Amino acid sequence: MRTFSPLLLFLLVNTAVVAAGAPTVAWMWSGAVTPQSARVTVKIVGEGTPPLLLETDGEAPRTFEVAVRRPAEVGAAVLAYELAPLRPDTRYRYTVAGSTGRFRSHPVGPASFTIALGSCAQTGSEHPVFGTIARHEPLLFLHTGDLHYEDIAENSVDVFRRAYGRALGSAAQTLLFRSTAVNYNWDDHDFGPNNSDRTSPSREASRAAYREMVPHYPFASESGAIYHAFTIGRVRFLVTDTRSERDPPQVPAGPERTLLGREQKAWLKRELLAARDRDALVVWVNSVPWIGADTGSENEDRWTGFTHERAELSAFIEQNGIHHLCVLSGDAHMVAIDDGTNNRYGPGGRPLFPVFHAAALDRKGSVKGGPYSHGAFGGPGQFGLMRVIDTGGPEIRVEWSGRTHEDVELVRYSFTRPVRGTGR
Repeated sequence: MRTFSPLLLFLLVNTAVVAAGAPTVAWMWSGAVTPQSARVTVKIVGEGTPPLLLETDGEAPRTFEVAVRRPAEVGAAVLAYELAPLRPDTRYRYTVAGSTGRFRSHPVGPASFTIALGSCAQTGSEHPVFGTIARHEPLLFLHTGDLHYEDIAENSVDVFRRAYGRALGSAAQTLLFRSTAVNYNWDDHDFGPNNSDRTSPSREASRAAYREMVPHYPFASESGAIYHAFTIGRVRFLVTDTRSERDPPQVPAGPERTLLGREQKAWLKRELLAARDRDALVVWVNSVPWIGADTGSENEDRWTGFTHERAELSAFIEQNGIHHLCVLSGDAHMVAIDDGTNNRYGPGGRPLFPVFHAAALDRKGSVKGGPYSHGAFGGPGQFGLMRVIDTGGPEIRVEWSGRTHEDVELVRYSFTRPVRGTGR
């Protein structure tokens, strides 16, 4: 694996100098990547709507015009570019108004790849953890929430725009967000106030700002919730919205109390069934802790406050023979792994699926839930790596590694799953 100094990496992803008076890039990032397409979202300061130049080895450069232009504050706009067609499993470089970023299109069929994951960074964090993640050159950075800590309780898209700008304008985060594609899913502090739910006063503004500022995959719902799915090789990722549909603490415990909402829960079940006989592995991106004892309190800001729904989903997974599932989570300021030993919420009481937590990018350490078979390590400057090894054989291998910003491994775990489906 090649390594770069932070300064050299910054120069690689942001090399050009723009002329005085020309539009300049405040921030940009890429996402919604497939084998054939991608999206880039850019904030431009100045007049005009500059085109995007896309380059890769073996192809003539191509120019893409702005697909959507939304006014931001005075003298600025947020621009969205739709890039297609692309070649699968290909490294691309894009340039807008002299600023450059990179991403790699997704492979088709059996493929090995690495994703990085993490959550919980103070607004505008300049922590070195972002540079460490970038040096691993992941195919994707999976941000599982708390991109900022503004705790916005005002129903104002402008307030959210400024919060996104402070996070995405960070030099340290720029190193990462311009060197790899990002899939971002919110948690409480970046969705609304601390421990927020569907009653958040800023719910509608938060949803609107996400659609505007984030290069996102198509949503599975028209309701405004941001849950969605995507595929890399023979791996299906299901990303749930664990904030904007959840019931508040005032709703008493019982079968009707929900963290996901009825529509999203039904979608999750459909996706799990569809993937059971089609995809080699299913990764559920569930931002909040799943494992933990029932405390009898509805004030728990995780699945321990929604134990009826957790039992319902566990029974569904167990009874439908969904054995190739794993979960990636954030929220808790720790790196933690459970191999399924402590995940026994189905009616059979058998171990279900492994769980991997990766946080906090720069917040102080804390441990939630558990116990975890491989331990929990609270602390700042932490992230996770997930390596998928799929050579087209009868099984797929997954390797998890929880790491510090100094790239010291805290915990590791690997597992294999037989391939039942043929993929997409």
